Amino acid sequence: MKIFLAGETHRWSAETSYSRILREMGCNVFAWNNKRPRALFGNRSWWNLTRFERVAYNALASMAFGRSACAFQPDVIFLPKADNIHFRAVRRALDQTGARLVVWYPDNPFKADMTSMNVLRNIPRCSIFYIWGKFLVEPIRSAGCPDVRYLPFGFDPGMHPLDAEPNREDEQRFSCDVCFIGAWDREREEDLAPLAEFDLAIWGPGWAENLSQDSPLRSHVRGSGIYNRDLVKAYRCAKIVFNHLRQHNGPAHNNRTMEIAGIGGGVQLVRRTPEQAEGLFVEGEHLLCFHSVPEMRSQVVRILSDPQRSKEMSKRAQQRVFDRHLLAGRFKQMISDLQESEGD
Repeated sequence: MKIFLAGETHRWSAETSYSRILREMGCNVFAWNNKRPRALFGNRSWWNLTRFERVAYNALASMAFGRSACAFQPDVIFLPKADNIHFRAVRRALDQTGARLVVWYPDNPFKADMTSMNVLRNIPRCSIFYIWGKFLVEPIRSAGCPDVRYLPFGFDPGMHPLDAEPNREDEQRFSCDVCFIGAWDREREEDLAPLAEFDLAIWGPGWAENLSQDSPLRSHVRGSGIYNRDLVKAYRCAKIVFNHLRQHNGPAHNNRTMEIAGIGGGVQLVRRTPEQAEGLFVEGEHLLCFHSVPEMRSQVVRILSDPQRSKEMSKRAQQRVFDRHLLAGRFKQMISDLQESEGD
């Protein structure tokens, strides 16, 4: 199967995982970067352009997308997101190649700051639109997609150095009761504030700059973002790893749900949702859940008094991921769906 995959192609992007896994499955994949630096814009990436520069960039990128797709002549055009590619360019590429359009959208396509009109206008053209939250299936179908399927996020062991076991120096650097790794924003600050009474450790960009001088979280910021081997070691040195599930994730989950469980280390603490607590995992067996601030605090106190239970839950969660929630399994399902629907 020939697959034209549009997305970011740097070492740690999700699309890099997708390309590698699809190739391992025998697919012929052309990975095309929709936001790469261009000489015309001073070799700056898309993320560093002004609003007006992005308009010009997107127009040029859309033309390049069409040319590249037509030259490759794929069976499938796979747009995990690629929200900057104009919907008319997608339509022309589909018409000229006869390819089927597949989307596995990582955000909420109906939330203004996570989507674009290009994404919304592509929905009726999708052969299959995959989405990570069951609550979004019907809205996407109502937007005109004839085939919408629930496909949860998956864990890619190839993106994480799972052989990174902490040494004594790492223990001194990363040990804590509760760990959070991620960039600052107001919602995360509000949700983490009740944990300031514990040995909380925060790593991520923006915290030191944005917290007020009297914030109870300021003394818990240990540094800017940590990635790769350090991220794995930090999770494994913590007793609890906090997963901030945003309100737009609704009753579902996020990519960190799989990442924290798959890496193994501290037990995951996350807002209770039906998909996490009853479907993908089992509350109390694989992860700790809360609905209110008092319940969140009590969960922390309870697990800190029983460190062996934390280790056992983390081990069971990791096994659950490797049994049911690997990213490779998601793509096996996708390829099987495409093969079954080929003659439709």
